[in-house]
Amino acid sequence: MLGEESASARKSRFLGVTVTPPYVQSEGVDAVLDGLAAAGVTAVATAPVIAELVEPSHTGHGHDSDPGLRREPPIDGGAGTVRHVVRKLWGQSEAWLRFEPSYEPDLSLYRGLKYQPTKPGKLTRAEGGLIRRFIEAAHDRGMEVYFQVDSVLVPGLRPEDLPRLPDGSLPRARMVQTAAVASDDVRGFVAAQLRDMVMAYPEVDGFRHDWPEHPPYRLGDAFLDFSEHARSAAKRMGFDFESMRRDCDALYQRLDRLSNADLTPLLDHRSAAFEIMRLFGTLPGVAQLLRFKAALTVNYVRELREALDQVTSEGRKKLSPNAFPPPLSLLSGMDFAAVAEHADSINMKLYTMHWPLMVFFYAQELLERNPSLNERVLVRAISTVFDFEDSDQGTKLSDYFYPRPHVRHRAGVRAQARKIRQASAAIAGRAELYPVVHGYGPDPDFERRLRVGWHAGTAGIWINRYAYLSRQKIAAIAALGNRA
Repeated sequence: MLGEESASARKSRFLGVTVTPPYVQSEGVDAVLDGLAAAGVTAVATAPVIAELVEPSHTGHGHDSDPGLRREPPIDGGAGTVRHVVRKLWGQSEAWLRFEPSYEPDLSLYRGLKYQPTKPGKLTRAEGGLIRRFIEAAHDRGMEVYFQVDSVLVPGLRPEDLPRLPDGSLPRARMVQTAAVASDDVRGFVAAQLRDMVMAYPEVDGFRHDWPEHPPYRLGDAFLDFSEHARSAAKRMGFDFESMRRDCDALYQRLDRLSNADLTPLLDHRSAAFEIMRLFGTLPGVAQLLRFKAALTVNYVRELREALDQVTSEGRKKLSPNAFPPPLSLLSGMDFAAVAEHADSINMKLYTMHWPLMVFFYAQELLERNPSLNERVLVRAISTVFDFEDSDQGTKLSDYFYPRPHVRHRAGVRAQARKIRQASAAIAGRAELYPVVHGYGPDPDFERRLRVGWHAGTAGIWINRYAYLSRQKIAAIAALGNRA
């Protein structure tokens, strides 16, 4: 009897899974949710969109001209083409999809704005009701439902709203063409969209905004943003734009003259910390840029909180932005402590298949600019500074690649745990921290990463994405014992 009482008194922890609508369409509402509920899942994240299959030949190389067309799974700057989904979409492990909103936008909310919502169509009218049925069915199973929303990807993004390098140019290569966080037009559209979604789906529990920051996937991303939008924001927020621009441009140009001697101190965490502090002392505008990025992100999240509260009449809707982990969060602008003042939770993305890809991207560009650099020293220096690995580092550029589905991710277990501790310490209880474990990768590797996130001491975790959750992975989730 005592054991039964203890079991009945136990409360489940937060355990969320991201389920994009095409999988609900392909498998059915009950099939998706019954399997997740049995595994102890307490929350799902989806989006208010509906998809249909299109022929690959219809996309060609110009699919970027139609924001409604996307590859599933995502291409990730071309490197992610090695990915295929485990849970097939209408029998396919790789698919091109066209999307429409699942609801009729209230155009009055966007009056006078530069950006306008995607127009609904036949797909909206035929299948849009699926999203409401999914929400109701999830609630029937005791699950919370969140919408995941883009923060810096807007329909018809215009060149004037792209972030810029210190010299005013665009980065020569980006993994994702995200908009400038400093753009009032971009943020105004996303805030209006948020109000629109709440009014269309008042039953939804919360919102996960992706990238309310500057995603630092490639070298140029680390030096953003010096657009005219950023200049205006810096003046308004009390930052010295010219000082930041001058020092960041000096550092960016200095990267054309790197030597192995410059990189060697970065091979050790303790020496690397000293070198970075020395850099800030020599070029204080660089450190100021990090503070400026953080101020932009905090301002954005605050505006989203205000927009959400304006249209929430019954019960507080949860605001739960996604975030890059430390120390990438310094480059992206995710100030965990300050953002926690406005957010209910922060979802820290441990997308470990991207980590070796980022080492590759940064190293590849630096090698092109400095052909005499030692490849081994360069890749290890970048991995060390970003704290991606434990002790089993690679020795050459080709060791750092986008892992194929059967390849273990080049990501240290201790490194992942450190990032969770660092973000938790920064938040200091002001909001919940949910590590986001990615479902992509071989089963044993996923199980290892799942245990790291689950046992890191936070209130719970998210798992991204349902597309990669094989039967064995769902069994591993169930083995966490989250069923009350």
